[in-house]
Amino acid sequence: MSSPQKKPRKITFSHRLEYAGVMLVISILRMMPLEMSSAFMGWCWRKVAPKLSRQKRAMDHLRQAFPDKTDEELHLITLDMWDNLGRTFAEGLLVDRFEKAAAKFHKDENFENIEALVTKKGGVLVSLHSGNWELGGIIAHQHGVKLSTVYQKLKNPLVDGYVVKMRNSFFKGGIHAKGNRAGTKMMAWVRDGNIAAIMGDLRDAGGLKVPFFGRPAPTNIFPARMARNLNVPLVAGRIVRRNGLEFDLEFEEINVPYTDDVDADVNEATRQVQAIFENWVRARPDQWMWAHKRWG
Repeated sequence: MSSPQKKPRKITFSHRLEYAGVMLVISILRMMPLEMSSAFMGWCWRKVAPKLSRQKRAMDHLRQAFPDKTDEELHLITLDMWDNLGRTFAEGLLVDRFEKAAAKFHKDENFENIEALVTKKGGVLVSLHSGNWELGGIIAHQHGVKLSTVYQKLKNPLVDGYVVKMRNSFFKGGIHAKGNRAGTKMMAWVRDGNIAAIMGDLRDAGGLKVPFFGRPAPTNIFPARMARNLNVPLVAGRIVRRNGLEFDLEFEEINVPYTDDVDADVNEATRQVQAIFENWVRARPDQWMWAHKRWG
């Protein structure tokens, strides 16, 4: 017997109003060159976001992560963070324009080796909300890499539909919403020799508590478990913004243990991923999303 189909989410007047507002913003951004629209939205977020409630959470997290820094130093980090997030927001809405934009991607020394490794046998790419994480699909598409990913549905179904439609052509393996057998679909995709991309820095209420900046952070173990169970490479990657539309691509392969204790292997690989993430965030704290509830 087939499983019952989920009912489509009801579209309300507020959904339509919000969607109209998003479309208006996109229309304005499309009147400008991509670099200008990115800079404009970064400026807007830098000016407005520090006055909103999430600024306090970002500052609280930064104080605990960098107790040796002054509030003035931490405040400057948040300004750059909001600027980067504003840019990422605009670039995400205009992701189709990156195909023709003068964006530059600088690959690190690991890129070719890891590309050859994962395209040969498939793999799991785990990343974090740093720099512009939205561009992973475009970069994979430009290199002929067939990528699949999982995402959290947006609350507004109209905006959600628009965002997914914009990205579909870059993810040949599909963009799967959390739940709805997304994990099973991703594992089948990797088993066929392809690559799955998963964000690994969000709080998972029921996840493994892994040290992150000296505090236990509930973490999703699925990327490590998928790589361990399928015997494929597990790679941590990030896209670092240098300046404007210029980015660095950085990758590190995780040394996944293979012992008789599968759970211990998965947990150790997960800890390695988070340790790499912490090092990356320490190096560029201005590019990570400090305002989200990483620790609880």
